[in-house]
Amino acid sequence: MVESECRKAAWGLQMIKIECVDNGWLLTDETDPEGPRRRVVESNDGMRVNPSKETMEAFVRLLWEVNDLIGPTTSRYSPHRVTIGLEPGDKHSSHPDNQEGPE
Repeated sequence: MVESECRKAAWGLQMIKIECVDNGWLLTDETDPEGPRRRVVESNDGMRVNPSKETMEAFVRLLWEVNDLIGPTTSRYSPHRVTIGLEPGDKHSSHPDNQEGPE
């Protein structure tokens, strides 16, 4: 495996560190040759059961940051790709399948 491929696929190596902090997450990228770089993904209401949409959107941003650092490089034309997004819970009353239709 070529080093650049190894960097992208080596989940077992210490490459990034994610810390849950009071106002979101702190992502430390230890792969940068110039030294560790930190990225902050903020959320105002912290981690709790049934977090707000804002917190869920912040978590999506965190996943995109992780994907940018170590995820596979793909495009819309790739045979397979990872998608990261936010969607309503399928059992929540706001989900289209749980809406009352006109009678």
